[in-house]
Amino acid sequence: MKVTPDLATFTLTVEKLDTNEKAAIMHLNKAVDGLLNSLSSVGFKNDNIKIASYDISSSIDRDDNKRIYTATNVLKINFRIDNKIIDAFYSEVQQAGITDLDISFETNMSDSLEKTTRLKLVQQAIADAKINAENMAVALGLRIGKVKQVHKYGATMLEDTKIEMVKFTPPTVKRDTESKYNTPFNKFQVEDAELEERITVVYEILK
Repeated sequence: MKVTPDLATFTLTVEKLDTNEKAAIMHLNKAVDGLLNSLSSVGFKNDNIKIASYDISSSIDRDDNKRIYTATNVLKINFRIDNKIIDAFYSEVQQAGITDLDISFETNMSDSLEKTTRLKLVQQAIADAKINAENMAVALGLRIGKVKQVHKYGATMLEDTKIEMVKFTPPTVKRDTESKYNTPFNKFQVEDAELEERITVVYEILK
């Protein structure tokens, strides 16, 4: 079964280099402040943004034998998929002229969506198994009786599924960014994910 993911994550990496450690950190913090302003202008809230790492490292430049300091900050932006928000974000980054920024984008499913989908898959697999069993029994001149066992991935019987909703503060596109969409996210949807469940149902055979 194909399912459209409901969550997305931007991974934003800002990196600044300088021969002075304090200057590298200062340039990084200034760039990140500008980036956070852009995120806010698009509509992201503080609870959408998480710090993944903040690193300071150094190396020796072989050409002039000087020490180079590298300051790096990685941010994770987690939110429910909204193509207008995604499109507005890329447009804002382009217009803000933010440099030394790497962006990666990925989608995933919330636990609630995956559990709901897998529950549907299990129900469908059991229904299909019954139809197949009935067809085989008719061909053999037999009848199927009660279900003896149900196996899912080698585990006997199915356990009750508790579904919990994942809560995110949804970003809201600001009015002044609503007309600036010019990326593929304005035209296309994200790729579907595919889930499957394998169920073995053992029926009692009646003559």
